[in-house]
Amino acid sequence: MSETEKLYWVDPLATAFETTGARLATFADKPAIVLPRTMFYPEGGGQLGDTGTLAIGDTIVRVADTQIDDGGVIHHLIEGAPATVGEEIVVRGRIDGERRLDHMAQHTAQHALSRAFVDHARAETVSARLGASTCTIDLKRAGVPDAELHRAEDIVNGLVRSDVAVRSHHPTPEELARMPLRRAPKVSEGIRVIEIDQFDFTPCGGTHTTRTGQIGQVRIVGVEKYKGMLRVTFHAGLRALADARSKHDALAAAAADLTCGMLDVPSAIGKLRADLKGTRTALDAARTELATLVAKSLREALPAGDGPIVVPIVRANDDVAALRVLAGKLAEDSRVVALVGSGDPSTGELVLVVQRGDKGMLDCGAFMLAQAKERGGRGGGRPERAEGRFPRGTSLEVLAAAASAALG
Repeated sequence: MSETEKLYWVDPLATAFETTGARLATFADKPAIVLPRTMFYPEGGGQLGDTGTLAIGDTIVRVADTQIDDGGVIHHLIEGAPATVGEEIVVRGRIDGERRLDHMAQHTAQHALSRAFVDHARAETVSARLGASTCTIDLKRAGVPDAELHRAEDIVNGLVRSDVAVRSHHPTPEELARMPLRRAPKVSEGIRVIEIDQFDFTPCGGTHTTRTGQIGQVRIVGVEKYKGMLRVTFHAGLRALADARSKHDALAAAAADLTCGMLDVPSAIGKLRADLKGTRTALDAARTELATLVAKSLREALPAGDGPIVVPIVRANDDVAALRVLAGKLAEDSRVVALVGSGDPSTGELVLVVQRGDKGMLDCGAFMLAQAKERGGRGGGRPERAEGRFPRGTSLEVLAAAASAALG
């Protein structure tokens, strides 16, 4: 098969075409249609392939994806039963135009951002991924200050407002040598260069807007460290607008809950955090006071002698933090091995804290591991204290008896 003629290079804004000479084929064991010429862009260069429909005679088939093989043949992966094809049957193709415009906006924005990152953040693009919902650029720099990222973003949005031309070149070797390419071509023949009006020259086979104004807007929405590099997430066009609206809605909802203006949300959250910290301090003090009283009452009822003494107690409404405090207070009696448990209201599991006094003689961590393994629970810890969770219905008395048996 000869290479497919790429109509999308001639007019990236067109969404329909006609041709003949369709053939049935397969790609990655999936049914496909091969055409001598197509407007469908195949996945490549970080950009997803086009979707749409092919009307082959009286039959319409959906194109779920578009791919290209090593020989340059473009495969239209179809859904459903393959259509009857023939050399003389007219094929009318129509791509998903809205999806194509979105992809062109993301791809052109990526070129512009990558140039701006080089010029204003000293960061070269290692790779880019233009996904269905998220686009990323991996920069060859571990970190970039916010001011440099903002500057690059401002430069690109300035290009958008200026609505400059985006051109496609198929240069001769001599012309290519004179171009200030941002990166070297990945192929040696048939090189195509996308120019953003003297701002950026990059070898690329993808689809792009014909003017920067068609991008709409560009927003950097996230950064993260990735394999020693910096991964920048961005949105362009309608994606940027949708992202801004969703975040506005979230902020407005938070402001309504906090009964403040949207710009006052950070200070309102700061006040809530301070209040929460004070409440936690007061709760910890009350929890310690209660645990001290409960532990004192239990210790006073213990028999005399050198021990060790296993003390099981269930606290129906205590969380694990309260269980820890009570277990610690009980273990102030050096003879005690405290088993303090409570039911988890959401799962029904038994939450257990085991802590020993100085003369307790029980390896709490080993005990917890053994009981968890035997009873389908999970947990562990140190010899002096351990924590675990056991299935609903597990008896604290049975665990206490196991602890007594372990003490001999």
